Amino acid sequence: MDHLNIFNAYKNKSNNHEDELTRSFLILIKNIPIVQVMFFEMIKREMPAINLESIASGGLSVEEVHTQLSNTNDIFSKSIIEGRTLLSIIISDDKLESEEKVQNDNRQARYDGVILGNPSWLFIIENKPSKDNIWLGQLNPNVAEDADVSIIEEPCCLSWRSILSGINSIIQNKMASGFEELIIDNFIEFVDNEFPWLNPYTNFSVCKGNLYLLNKRCVSVMSNYQINGNFPEVKYHRGWKNYIISGKNTVKQIALDANLYSQEWEINLWLHAGDTMNAAKETFKKLDVEKLLELEKQGFQLSKNFHVSYRSSNLLWFEGTLSFEEYIRFWKKEYSNLKQIKRADFADLFNELEDKKIIVSEDRSNIKEKILDKRYDKLNICPGFLMKYTWKDEDAIRLDKSNMFDADFKDKVEAAFSVIGGI
Repeated sequence: MDHLNIFNAYKNKSNNHEDELTRSFLILIKNIPIVQVMFFEMIKREMPAINLESIASGGLSVEEVHTQLSNTNDIFSKSIIEGRTLLSIIISDDKLESEEKVQNDNRQARYDGVILGNPSWLFIIENKPSKDNIWLGQLNPNVAEDADVSIIEEPCCLSWRSILSGINSIIQNKMASGFEELIIDNFIEFVDNEFPWLNPYTNFSVCKGNLYLLNKRCVSVMSNYQINGNFPEVKYHRGWKNYIISGKNTVKQIALDANLYSQEWEINLWLHAGDTMNAAKETFKKLDVEKLLELEKQGFQLSKNFHVSYRSSNLLWFEGTLSFEEYIRFWKKEYSNLKQIKRADFADLFNELEDKKIIVSEDRSNIKEKILDKRYDKLNICPGFLMKYTWKDEDAIRLDKSNMFDADFKDKVEAAFSVIGGI
């Protein structure tokens, strides 16, 4: 049975064998039109001189897709390959730079992939997950000398990172749905697990400013951060961000994400302290105010995050007129008085908050609409604050290229937690 049957995986090869990578990718090419379009558009961009038609316009179509074929296979009989143009394709982790000419070679050849294209194309594929492990002779085909086959001398050199970037974009831009989307997503997960160094988000420099890939890199950074000796699960909060659980009540979630602005991007660390009333009590009890304010000298941005909640639902946020330092010093003195407020005391609560400049008179209409006109029987007071650190794009790239971003992320997290009892 053909190994490109999705259920016919190799029995004698491990998941991280390069032939499994080839097999899995060729399954996508064989069965999913949008992946065919992506792949052959990449070939067209790489080889503009060969005048390859486009699948999207109907000038090219895929006839057959095979893996692990010997040059003696029937598919290379003259009746099938006669009159075709042969292009040799090499796929490696990074693009191979070679001036080696492709030529017919009387060798025992075994091709990782073979694609017949209409009209009159023959594509042979060599997969080498590392460009440092390539014998250039493998780019040469072995076809019968008397076969009328035109061999393109220049090899088509592609990188897995570019291919995976394109595949990620298909998912990101919702260009596949249903079973096709599931299979593509499974392929991405397969590469994540078995060939992680091939991913286009191994460091920020290879993400090319793509927000989706930048955030995938952020997920990778968080998943590599150990908490109590364990690697955490990266979760997603709908409408917010990917995050990991800290295991602490003071700052419960550690979030890292990317943000685009103008023609640049940045990476942001988000640490919301005292986000619930109980968390606020513990946070301010442990808080070293002077050490917190020192964080600004280390590049952190500190801001107020005062809000009221009902049970686990946050209702309203207020900015007030206190400076950040005034706000922090006020709640350092008052945190022990935090308690649940019953409905009969709502009016007194908001009057006191306005007197203390925690809220302003302009907030009253929102308070009436969102709280007083509702049937809430109690409120929780949550005097939280945000500790945020930002890496500009050039800093993130520099650190990641020297394999130091993960360590710097760890340092920043621990510096922030040190002001509230550590992590």
